[in-house]
Amino acid sequence: MKWMGDLAGHQGRDQAGLRSRYRWSLRILILLFAAFALLSAVWYGSAYRPYDTYAEALRAQPGWWEDPAFPGCGVDGEGYSCIVARPGFLSWTGNLGIGLPDLALEDGEENSPTDFLIIWPKPGGGTEQGVILYEYEFQEDGVDRTGHQLYISPDGTYLPYGVPEEDAANEAVLEAHREKVERLLSRAREIWDLP
Repeated sequence: MKWMGDLAGHQGRDQAGLRSRYRWSLRILILLFAAFALLSAVWYGSAYRPYDTYAEALRAQPGWWEDPAFPGCGVDGEGYSCIVARPGFLSWTGNLGIGLPDLALEDGEENSPTDFLIIWPKPGGGTEQGVILYEYEFQEDGVDRTGHQLYISPDGTYLPYGVPEEDAANEAVLEAHREKVERLLSRAREIWDLP
C-alpha cells in the first residue's frame, strides 16, 4: 500500500508541474499578444494614419474623381493621376504618386502611362523622390514606350547610381523631361504642401 501512496504523491507533483508550465506558457502567450497589439497600435498611429492627411488633400482638389475600387486613387480636375498608397501592415513605407495627364494621340486615343513622380514620405519628416519617365516611339500599329526609373532630389536634380555610363544617360533623359518633371513637382507641392 505504501507504493500507492508514493504513486499518488508522484502524480500530484506531476500535475502541479503541468499546471505551472501551463501558467507560464499562458503568460508568455499573453505577453506576446500584448506586445503585438502594442506594435500594431504604434504602427497604426505613426505610419498608417498620417496618410489620412494626404488622402484628404487629394479629396479637396477641385474636380477630384476618386476610383471607387481604389480609395486614394483617381484623377484631379486638371487631369493629373494621383495616388495615396498607405504603408502595408507593419511597414513604415507608403508613397504618394502623381502622373501627368494622359497623352492624346493623333488618332484621338489617349495613351498612358505618362511621366510619373513617386514620393516616399519619411516617418521623421522629409521625403525621397523618384520619377518614371517614358520615351515614346509612334508607329502605324501603335506606340512603343521605354520607361526610365530615376531617383531625384526634392529640387528635381538627378541622384546618381554610381555607374558613370548609366548616370550620364539617365541625366540626359531627365534633362529631356525637365519641363514635365518640374510640372509634376510643382503640382505635388500644391496638393500635398511638400517642401
